[in-house]
Amino acid sequence: MGLEMFSLHTKVMNGMEGRMRESNMRILVGLGVAVVYLLVGAIVFVRIEYPLEKIERETYLEYQNQWRERLLQLDIDETEIDKLFINIREAALNGIWMDRNLTSDPNWTFGQAFFFAGTLISTVGYGRVSPRTEHGKLFTILYCVIGIPLTLALLSAIVARMREPSHRLRGLLNQRLGHLFTVNHIRLIHVGVVLAALLIFVFAIPAWIFSSIETEWTYLDAFYYCFVSLTTIGLGDFEPGDDPNQSFRGLYKIGATVYLMGGLCCMMLFLATLYDIPQFNLTAFFVKNDEEMRFNEDEGKYGTLDSNTVENGYYAQQ
Repeated sequence: MGLEMFSLHTKVMNGMEGRMRESNMRILVGLGVAVVYLLVGAIVFVRIEYPLEKIERETYLEYQNQWRERLLQLDIDETEIDKLFINIREAALNGIWMDRNLTSDPNWTFGQAFFFAGTLISTVGYGRVSPRTEHGKLFTILYCVIGIPLTLALLSAIVARMREPSHRLRGLLNQRLGHLFTVNHIRLIHVGVVLAALLIFVFAIPAWIFSSIETEWTYLDAFYYCFVSLTTIGLGDFEPGDDPNQSFRGLYKIGATVYLMGGLCCMMLFLATLYDIPQFNLTAFFVKNDEEMRFNEDEGKYGTLDSNTVENGYYAQQ
């Protein structure tokens, strides 16, 4: 599970361990929905992606057969030809490539190592560059055991402070629109504002910057990279600064690391804001009983904000 999901759900689960009644059936239904969702995803991905993969495989086999025929004409043993293709594949997977007299930059420059360390402690983990030595793998384990909890605590503390202006915004919305909408409606509007700001300043603008710097990325590629990274999925098919000819590559990698950390804070803030709405708090749905769920729904429909909820024009932290 991603870093931000773990951070938000841990506190919720700690307060509900003794109240997990009348929810077993919901969990079973949730598991069924999850399985169906996985099946739908698998079917759609196969239908969309397999045709392109089939074409690429056929093209590769055609190229491979052409070069095999040429090398056989030079009386080179077929076993040696197979070793050649294997060696080329292994070098490419390890990020080492040479074109005539030009070679790719080392994977373990300071900028790349800084970026790699950031992807570890943020749990993004692209996987395109990884330690290959025994000492490197051991250090990665120890580094993450210490670094991930510290990073989680730090980001959670930052988000707690970011929530203050978010509460001020919700209080302002309540002052202006409270006579027209219920508490839940105000919360929905508040989530919409936070989501719009997230899309503009954390996804749209950074994606435009990345697509301007990375000449081979389209805007969709850059937006896709931002989404995959900040949701801590980290597929690794796109990574900033992969081009060996990139100007100021090390500094660029450090800047991308800063973006990841800041973006994760914004994502955690959005999720915290979203979970303020009982209907969107799926964890509570699976652990609360029916009476508690009905109480929360009625409170959102008919509840009002008293002086203990609003301080100085904005929502107090509870």
